Formats: sequence, structure tokens, C-alpha cells
Amino acid sequence: MSSNQGNWKNSDIRALTLGESHHFVSTNMHSYGNADWYKWFFSNGTRLAIFGVFIYAYGKGDLVSYSDLTKAEKIGSVPLKLDSIKATLREAISLGFVKSYKSEEDKRVTLYQFNPDLMQEIGDWCFETRRNRMYEMALFVSEDTTLEINNRLKGTIRREWIESINNFVGSIALAVKQKYGDKMENVTPIDVRKLEKRLKK
Repeated sequence: MSSNQGNWKNSDIRALTLGESHHFVSTNMHSYGNADWYKWFFSNGTRLAIFGVFIYAYGKGDLVSYSDLTKAEKIGSVPLKLDSIKATLREAISLGFVKSYKSEEDKRVTLYQFNPDLMQEIGDWCFETRRNRMYEMALFVSEDTTLEINNRLKGTIRREWIESINNFVGSIALAVKQKYGDKMENVTPIDVRKLEKRLKK
């Protein structure tokens, strides 16, 4: 959590709010805005919190338990109530968005996962959402930021982020060269040592 709260100039706030407005516009810029599963999960705070638990568990290769869901919170740090979780899961199962399974270790325990039939669509949605975030970040960094915002953000940079960005920029540079040849400016990864020296100044 940043300790720099309440000290923004109006020009900085304008840049920050404009940057966030792009997120609200791009949130629905994907192929599944009318999909039943998307409308159902995203139209209610409890369902959205449950969706977050489910995508995390799927990414880790795990099934979801009641215990996992009782740790989830809605906006405002409001924990999900067990009765609400049970009712929501029953509805999700009846609509075909979630499947239930008996635990192999304890048949009294029921575990849950997305309906496998939805996973290609959910995978597409995840990809398109991530792509939109990249567009937002590129637009913010190139046009909508201010010097003060940049100065505060540089204190949050971590070495592993730079390495990850370098890998991405390297693959983008190769893709740009393959697609456009030498018609576009060269794209090169960051020199980590030079950047670290600059950040220490």
C-alpha cells in the first residue's frame, strides 16, 4: 500500500483517471460479453468473488472446496457467507457453469470446478482480457502519464519484472522483424544494469 496518499496535483489525477477510464472501456472488449456464463458470474458481487477463486484454482490445477470459498471476499472486504456460497453453487451447477465432484480422499466432501465445456471460452476471455491490459499499459506509459506518476511508480519496480518484460520485448522484437522487416524502428530489450544505475540516482 502506498503511503503517498492525497498529495496528487490535478494534472496527475487527470492522467490517472484517464488511464483507469481505458480499463473500464476495455473491460467489455472481448468476445464473450453476451455469453451466459460471463453475464452470470460478472453481474453479482458474490458470483464474481467465486469466479476469482475458481480461475485461481483452475490455474493451479486444483478443485475448489467450501473452505476455499469462505476465504473469498466481496468488494469492501466482506467475506462470503456459507449459505450464500451454497445457494450460488447450486445455481451455477443447475445452469451448467460448474461441476461437482466427490473428493477421492473423503467421499463426504464435495469439490467443485468450472464445467470443462466452458474452458476454451474462459481461456479466450483470459487471453483477450490480458491483451486489453497490455494495450492499456502501453497507452498509459506512452501518452497518459506524468513525471510525478513515473517517479512514484519507479519505486515499485522489481528485478523479476524487468526480466519478464525483457523476455516479452525480445519476443515482440522478433515478431516485429518477421512481420515488418526493417520498415519499423528497432525494438530492443532493456539493459538491466544501466536501468538499475539510473534508478539508484
